[in-house]
Amino acid sequence: MNNLTPTNDATPPNETNAAAGTPPINRRDFLAATAGLVALTSVASAQQPALKAAAPAPAASAGGAGGRVGPGFPANSVTFNTVITKLKEGKQIFSNTIIQPDLEAAKKACVGQDFIWIEMQHSRLTWRETEDIIKVVVEAGCIPFVRVPGAFEGDIQKATDAGALGIIVPMVDDVEEARNAVKFAKWPIGHRDNPNAKPWGHRSSGGGQFNALYGPKYQTNANNNILILIMIENPEGVGLIDTILDEVPGIDIVMVASNDFGWQAGDRDGDASYNAREKLVRDSVLKHGKILAGPSSWQDRPGYRLFQGTRNATNTGYDASGNRIETPPAPAPKKA
Repeated sequence: MNNLTPTNDATPPNETNAAAGTPPINRRDFLAATAGLVALTSVASAQQPALKAAAPAPAASAGGAGGRVGPGFPANSVTFNTVITKLKEGKQIFSNTIIQPDLEAAKKACVGQDFIWIEMQHSRLTWRETEDIIKVVVEAGCIPFVRVPGAFEGDIQKATDAGALGIIVPMVDDVEEARNAVKFAKWPIGHRDNPNAKPWGHRSSGGGQFNALYGPKYQTNANNNILILIMIENPEGVGLIDTILDEVPGIDIVMVASNDFGWQAGDRDGDASYNAREKLVRDSVLKHGKILAGPSSWQDRPGYRLFQGTRNATNTGYDASGNRIETPPAPAPKKA
């Protein structure tokens, strides 16, 4: 900041400057001369023709949520989540699931898939490992989704800061839980002159690798690129599905979690009670214009668009007892 108050270091105007040998100047003459110089300069400036147009205002910074310093990159103008693009084209969306911190395996898992399901609910992955996996997935041209342990601010914040473009929230059976999934994943308004896409949330603006992955367009386009997927897994969630979708804006995808869907209720896919609940959820999701998701073995069922699993899956990934079906290792090549 400039200090406009004279300091005692300056030579008083009524004293002789011995080094220069100049005569004393009284205060009245000094002020009069200064005023005259300012007036002369102003007149000269006014008489000169304009040499160039006024300089444009400095470009707004893209920093901060939605541009902390200025409006930043145009909000809601760029789609870098290719899952959104493919869904708009009417395509079905498939995935692979990552549960281990093997970066080379994560890279290979991207081949032929639309997104990678990074498992943070049931795996022992750390957030540092998940961040590294997200980087590999994005560099491989795939879209990272993270299943968080629940609709908790800290987990969703870490996932979005790491660069996740899909937030998967399990066991949703409460309106407030669904609301929190959106609230913690979405930026607030950002900048009033260039507001982020609604719904606005309470995501905090902090550090992360998202700018390194997606560039300056991320800050003001995160809200329109991050997908919120809630999983309906128990009868309570089934009973509230209409209420959740009526009251919570920002839910993009609803998944019928096929295994727990039966495990939590005591029946199995194919039972009349199971099928009735599945139909209730399916009808509600489609009525509200949301994307319906399920295991990839359900890809031929009506209405389903997004799947956990690859296109060639033949089962839900779990057996009738609820145990995960492990893919058997490929047979060793025969020796010549």
